[in-house]
Amino acid sequence: MNIKTYVPTILESWTLNKSSIPLRSQLYQLEPIGIGTPFTESLTSLISRLAMAHCLPPGVLMTRLMNPLINKAYGGANLHNIYSFTDALNGTGEMAKNLVEALQALTLHDNLCLLTMLPWSKLLPHRHLLHNDRTWCSACYQDWFCKRQTIYEPLLWSLEVIQVCPLHRQELLQQCPHCHKKNYPLAWHSRPGFCSKCHEWLGASPEVKSSNQKERSKEELAFEIWAATTVGGFIASTSNSAFDLTKDRIAKAFCLYVNHLAKGNIAEFARQLKVPRNTLWLWCQGNNRPTFTKLVEICFCLGVSLSDFLTADTSLKCHQKVQLLPTKHQPTSRADAKPLDLQSIELYLKEILESDKQPYPSLEQVARTLGRDRRTIAKHLPELCRAIATRYLDQKQAIKLEAIAQCCQEVRQAILELHEKGVYPSEGRIAELLTRPGFLRYKEARKALYAAKQELGLEPE
Repeated sequence: MNIKTYVPTILESWTLNKSSIPLRSQLYQLEPIGIGTPFTESLTSLISRLAMAHCLPPGVLMTRLMNPLINKAYGGANLHNIYSFTDALNGTGEMAKNLVEALQALTLHDNLCLLTMLPWSKLLPHRHLLHNDRTWCSACYQDWFCKRQTIYEPLLWSLEVIQVCPLHRQELLQQCPHCHKKNYPLAWHSRPGFCSKCHEWLGASPEVKSSNQKERSKEELAFEIWAATTVGGFIASTSNSAFDLTKDRIAKAFCLYVNHLAKGNIAEFARQLKVPRNTLWLWCQGNNRPTFTKLVEICFCLGVSLSDFLTADTSLKCHQKVQLLPTKHQPTSRADAKPLDLQSIELYLKEILESDKQPYPSLEQVARTLGRDRRTIAKHLPELCRAIATRYLDQKQAIKLEAIAQCCQEVRQAILELHEKGVYPSEGRIAELLTRPGFLRYKEARKALYAAKQELGLEPE
């Protein structure tokens, strides 16, 4: 009789340790479109798509979820309070920074700054950086719709320097073709591809031309397409930028190109670029920075891309001679001139001269009040205009002399105060006590300075 031997088996064991649960986000973690490409999505576009995914208007999403995380003086994330400032949400300032931080906390993304111009905040001034109104390419919308791709708004469209779509070579639009109204960059009912006012579709095939499109010469169009292409490359490089983003990056680049193309002569380089010499000098010193639009125009004149300019590498190919920007197209049509009522204008000018009300207006102010050009009035009524201009200049000179006299008194008083305290009255210390420190450059103020010092024995007779 065979007896089977029992062999015990080891069953699967369970661990009683708590398993770690990944952190959950409050909002869907929608992936931004096009990061690392010229058509990187904008932050306002992502907010609109995120609101659609949650079946909410962007205004509700911003007010209920983001506003508690942004307690700022400009109104937080309440769209009713910041409608006219929503262009700044894609920019380089505090509004963009705070909104990025709030949205990253809600979605657990860590790269949303790439949907704005924040990575370049140290390089670019905020002036004239962004369009004030929503801007789009109707042909891009139509292409994406026909190909069943996600409708969104690239960051490229929001930049003021970009006027033309580089793909369809047509002007970007800012006015709805249905209701003829402009949109805010982010409104309560914003939706990519649709007007936030009338909710109509904004897409159209490239063959459909808008009545609002400007006429452009071939040279102008070529420049606009070049600008869109180089700025697109600039945006694409943001995610893997290899050069430092310090504030003096632009200044270093200007200095290098001044040496390379003008042998260090700032005045000559300024003449080639057709910019004021002092302006270029301030750029080279890092005291001022050109607007983004101006920087792109300069890169075009030099024949280098924006990214290459900022790397300040003249070994890269560039023009040996600065080329000129294309002349902007001027419309040939001319508005009908308003009839010139010389009798009424003459009577008004005489009333101005007879009036003792001060301050006396300048001829420019008088012309603006009349709604006329100063040169037109001066051409027809030269004597009256000359009298108004002379009286204004005399008044201006009298005010200046009075201010200088006051400055001389302040200089004397400042020197006496400092001397009584046992402090040497240097020009720097004196300037700190003056209402208008800049007046120290006038010879009258300097005479008062030396005279007061001589009285105290601080200057030789």
